[in-house]
Amino acid sequence: MPESASKFLFLLSSTRRQGNSEQLAQAAAQHLPAGTEQQWLQLIDYPLPDFVDLRHDGAYPPPEGNSHFLREATLQATDLVLVAPLYWYTLPVPAKQYLDYWSAWMRATDVAFREQMQGKTFWAVVASSGDRADAQPLEDTLKLCAQYMRMHWGGFLFGNGSRPGDIQQDALALEQARQFFSEAEIVK
Repeated sequence: MPESASKFLFLLSSTRRQGNSEQLAQAAAQHLPAGTEQQWLQLIDYPLPDFVDLRHDGAYPPPEGNSHFLREATLQATDLVLVAPLYWYTLPVPAKQYLDYWSAWMRATDVAFREQMQGKTFWAVVASSGDRADAQPLEDTLKLCAQYMRMHWGGFLFGNGSRPGDIQQDALALEQARQFFSEAEIVK
């Protein structure tokens, strides 16, 4: 992978800043190749209105405000890293809302969103107080999203933590974080 070719967009979807999933993503990002561009966005800083499905009512209008900003950041990235705590066996609202907006962005007439997403790599970094098996349905969901968008699936990094800072006690997750993005060279 050329050093300057990759741009990783980290989409932090927790409603808690510096939570365990974010700390785990930071640990993994420290081991990206030199020159890899990184953009970190807290989705709670770019709130989206409740998503309304207009697929059968005509075309979606071009996005505005935070929707436009997030879409453009998404399109400019080569790699998307969804960083999320596992909430009730799924994504927290900011992440789900962001993914729901992909439906609108795919159907807006001002840009070929789905076509531009093809070939990008989709990664997930997830922390939970439960077992790794509890996160399997979420991993499967995100893999299917990548498949639908014709994206590469980069991988799923899981760590255990509930209280702030607990992830620092998960030696296995922190070790896996060191190697997590090394797969990027293989996938690209």
